[in-house]
Amino acid sequence: MQAVILCAGLGTRLRPLTLTTPKALIPIGNKTLIEHTLNALPSVIDEIFIVINYLGDQIKAKIGNEYHSIPVRYIMQDPLNGTGGAMDVLKDRLHDRFLVLNGDDLYPYKSLEEMTRFTTSILLRPTSKHLMNGAKLNQHDQFIGLTESTDSESYRVCGAYILDQTYFTIPPVKIEGSEHEEYGLPQTLAVLAANHPTNVIMTNEWFPIGTPEELKDVKNAYSEKNT
Repeated sequence: MQAVILCAGLGTRLRPLTLTTPKALIPIGNKTLIEHTLNALPSVIDEIFIVINYLGDQIKAKIGNEYHSIPVRYIMQDPLNGTGGAMDVLKDRLHDRFLVLNGDDLYPYKSLEEMTRFTTSILLRPTSKHLMNGAKLNQHDQFIGLTESTDSESYRVCGAYILDQTYFTIPPVKIEGSEHEEYGLPQTLAVLAANHPTNVIMTNEWFPIGTPEELKDVKNAYSEKNT
């Protein structure tokens, strides 16, 4: 199975830290963020695509052309037009089922491994926070779209997906309200899932790293876990 790691973004919310370092190379403990992601990949992964743009040569120099004997390919995303745009660049390189991960999150190996049991699946994290784009589930607890959450329990999309070629049967969906022409993977999957429900894996061990506060929380959690 192939894996895609999305690492092309500018990391603007983490500046000045990301002015000279891509977000994927931020250290978390004794490893970089992308090394944690690579180490969390399921055992069935036999080819890795890393989508790059901003300071991408640093990522290539750090990881090289293979990781733990698994071939690593680098795909340039230009222009930067969202996660849906990144998938469009890759559509001729992917086959059968494949795993897609955000490159700026920490994922638990166990959950990603569990996701591979299904033809298609999505990783969600329960939360009591209000979400503008929370996951919408049907009566079988399958993902069928995105919705503004109003209940006490919502489900946050974690940016981890097992997809197959069905994903490419519809064009990338534009993100409403985006300043630039930007397309979203979850928004595209949400349209598709309305007629093709996607299996759900729940986790409480996913950590996004998009802001200085989130980075601090992750480093604290990692330090406590390893003491």
